[in-house]
Amino acid sequence: MMRIVFIAVWVTLAAGALGAMFHITFEVEQLEARLHKLNREIVREQETKHVLQAEWSYFNRPQRLQALTRELLPNLIPIETDQFVTFERLPKRGTDPISAKDALFASPAYYVPPSKSSGVRRTQ
Repeated sequence: MMRIVFIAVWVTLAAGALGAMFHITFEVEQLEARLHKLNREIVREQETKHVLQAEWSYFNRPQRLQALTRELLPNLIPIETDQFVTFERLPKRGTDPISAKDALFASPAYYVPPSKSSGVRRTQ
């Protein structure tokens, strides 16, 4: 009688180990499939990123931007060196705002409207 119980316990343990092994194998296969899918998505995203970087480089060529600037912003005057200021010239918080004379130097670019090209500069 003890022998039959002993064999039944071992058979039950073996069946449990076999079931656990199949379950773990199935889980590993699912995780491997997910890993392969994620790797394919990563490669696809990297390729897309490279294409976008190439397009960005192509569209930001200085010659192209200069031509677009001439075409779309014909009245934009280039930046002059006296437009750059230091931090010391900027007003402190709580003080009077910049005067009209200093406002010209605070603006990075000037725009002259087409109707008023009399030489008077206006800030954007």
